[in-house]
Amino acid sequence: MQFNKDLAHALSPSAWAKEYFGLDLDPWQIQMLDSPSRRVILNIHRQGGKSTMSSLAVLHTALFRPNSLSLIIAPALRQSQENFKKVRWFIDQLPSCPSFDESTKLSLQFDNGSRILSLPGGSEGATIRGFSRPDVIVEDEASRCSDELYQALRPMMATNPHCKLILCSTPWGQRGHFYKIWAKESDWLKLRVVASECKRITQSFLNEEKKALGPWVFSQEYEGEFVGDESQLFTLAMVKRAHDTTIPIVSLGGF
Repeated sequence: MQFNKDLAHALSPSAWAKEYFGLDLDPWQIQMLDSPSRRVILNIHRQGGKSTMSSLAVLHTALFRPNSLSLIIAPALRQSQENFKKVRWFIDQLPSCPSFDESTKLSLQFDNGSRILSLPGGSEGATIRGFSRPDVIVEDEASRCSDELYQALRPMMATNPHCKLILCSTPWGQRGHFYKIWAKESDWLKLRVVASECKRITQSFLNEEKKALGPWVFSQEYEGEFVGDESQLFTLAMVKRAHDTTIPIVSLGGF
């Protein structure tokens, strides 16, 4: 019976997260955790839970896939530390898990051989070179990570065709690999959630934020829009709607 339960949790990280941590997962979180897709890009509003879900994904891999390697990469050391704290918090909630062979503020290794490393990206990606055959790579705040960093991490996956690459961020203009993948790549699982869809955030708070931040910043942080700059006349969403062939043509008489 325990074997069947472990198998079910191995196949469904969301079921494992619900049972052991009592999480009331959003639909996109269930889809992200359980998807077999090897390429996932998360355009999720601020405080939407993208870093938490990424931490759960790497911990699940470490526990259910012995000898695995999971990398959590963020633009700065402070962000890497915060992400790793989420992993450690989840570990502390578990009734049992493999013992540690090694544990520091930014890395751990279980006695099942699995490792989780949290790394600062740096501007050129030099800090992440040297790792090979990872099973999961999370690039957190991906819109703020350099293209050089992204280019440095991709060759790591060359000898592991099953490696899962997760990019998670809010937009930061129409530039960089996060924007290009979201706008142009077709072979990625793309999940976008705006703050008004989150049951944990009130509309009154969003109204206050829009007033305080202005529509340009608000649309990036809470609505997942890849805006140009404040002087741009047409937003990306407006341009896409102009090319939508499903919108019926309205006749204007003789014109």
